[in-house]
Amino acid sequence: MSTLQLEKGTNNKLQTAISVWKGQKSFMPEEAVQSAANKTPGGKISAAEYCRNVPVLAPSITCMEALNMLKEQQHLPCLVICGEDSGPQGLLMKDVFYRKLTGRFAAELYYDRQVMDFAETDILLVESEDDPALMIQRALQRPESRFYDCVLITEGGRLQGVLTVQDLLLMSGKLQEEAEEQRKHTVNENYGHVSGMEYSLVEVSEAASLTLEECLRMKEWTMEGRVKLDEAGQSYAEAVENMNRNQKQVARLIENAGKISALTQGITELADRSGLLAINASIEAAHAGSHGKGFEVVAAEVRSLASQIRSLTSDISELLERISQLAAETGTLTSAGVEQIHAGAARLTEGNRMFGELEQAVGHVEKTGRSVHRLASDAAEQALSVKVELERTLA
Repeated sequence: MSTLQLEKGTNNKLQTAISVWKGQKSFMPEEAVQSAANKTPGGKISAAEYCRNVPVLAPSITCMEALNMLKEQQHLPCLVICGEDSGPQGLLMKDVFYRKLTGRFAAELYYDRQVMDFAETDILLVESEDDPALMIQRALQRPESRFYDCVLITEGGRLQGVLTVQDLLLMSGKLQEEAEEQRKHTVNENYGHVSGMEYSLVEVSEAASLTLEECLRMKEWTMEGRVKLDEAGQSYAEAVENMNRNQKQVARLIENAGKISALTQGITELADRSGLLAINASIEAAHAGSHGKGFEVVAAEVRSLASQIRSLTSDISELLERISQLAAETGTLTSAGVEQIHAGAARLTEGNRMFGELEQAVGHVEKTGRSVHRLASDAAEQALSVKVELERTLA
């Protein structure tokens, strides 16, 4: 066969391939293209935004037909071989395919063979809803010989399009831009939070400082109150001692009044006997006549003295009775006063104990307030440092 005949035969096969290819649904369906274009939920990056539409070949298409497709559409990076279920089975990268089919004897050797014989079956398939960062990571992990192969995007196992290395780089750049925007947004938010936190911590520190001052003032008042209670307790103790002493003196007074009353009773009896003796002396003086005049005068004086003594002893008895009554009442009141003083002393003791607990509580609050003040001040300083660093990051 001459070269001219070979070229004519080759041209005829190319025309046939073009006709076959044009008669088949070699490209992605319109609904699949529309579905891929809408894969951007919530503004998030999706592989569908960067997905390229490429012809879909049946496994039975010849190399000549595939080559004709690539010559007619120079922008195509690859061709994808799919089965009847639209599931990818092989990948024909344009550059690799060209190198194989542009040799000196390529027409005789390869043009009539099926493209599946030259397709790469070790292909990277990713679902359209997969994380773009994960797609890029999987693509970067491929061996060097397959590094520049297109990544095939599927949905439910059906081909949706392909991503070239350039598309992956664009996606990576967009992810980095979004990450940078997110970082700035996060830094701005954190800056606001840190500023608010710094302001709150300063307020907490100031409040803790005021609380500490109040605690110190309360502690001082508590100590003064405890001193006053101690003084009052000492006064109560002295009052109780004096009352007990007075009670003993009243008891001795009542005892002495009883003794005086007994002595008065004896004086009264002596006065009565003196009066009787004076009466008898008067009678005897009357019997003596003129010789008894002097005795009669003496007897009268004795009678008068006895009467006065009886009157005085009666007054003394009444006075002693009143003194005894008043002393008894004083003893009763003293006993009641002692009981009240004891009750007051018990309340003072309880108050002293409560003041002790209050002093301990105030000491604990003071200690806690100092700790809160120190921690709040340190946290405010740290928040200020973080805010300064965030400002540098935003600059």
